Amino acid sequence: MGMDAGGSKGGPSSEINVTPLVDVCLVLLIIFMVMTPKTVPEISVRVPPESKKKQPKSNNKDTLVIGLDTNGALSLNGTQINSEDELGDLISSRLQGREEKVVFIDFNDDANYGKAVEILDLAKRNGAVVLGIMKKRNQPIPDTLIGI
Repeated sequence: MGMDAGGSKGGPSSEINVTPLVDVCLVLLIIFMVMTPKTVPEISVRVPPESKKKQPKSNNKDTLVIGLDTNGALSLNGTQINSEDELGDLISSRLQGREEKVVFIDFNDDANYGKAVEILDLAKRNGAVVLGIMKKRNQPIPDTLIGI
C-alpha cells in the first residue's frame, strides 16, 4: 500500500483528451484532399507553329479585331466601343452574310483574362464561328493561355 496522491481513480478528469481531436482533424484533412480537384479547369487553346514561310499581308479591311486594354475599354477595328451590347450588335451586323465568320481579339498581358473570355463568348453568341487570339511576333504566349 502506497499512498494515492491524485484523487479518485475513476472520477472525472479536467484534462482534455486530444487523441479524438487529432483523429477527427486527420480524417477531415483526408476528406478535403480527396474532394479537391487535382486540375484547374482550363481553356484549350490551339497555338499554330510559327511558319518559316513569309506570310502575305492581308489587305482585307473586313477583318474583325476586338481590342481590350488593361482598363477594360473595348474597341472594334480601332474604333472605341462604349458597351458590350453595342459590341455584340456590331459583330452580328458585320458578320451577317459572310462566308468566313472569323473574329480576333487583341489584348496585352496586363488585361483581365476573364474579361477577354467574356468577350470571346460574346463574339461566339453573335455569330462568330472561328475565334482567334492575336499576339505580336516574337512574343511568347503567356503560360495561362497555353494551359501549362
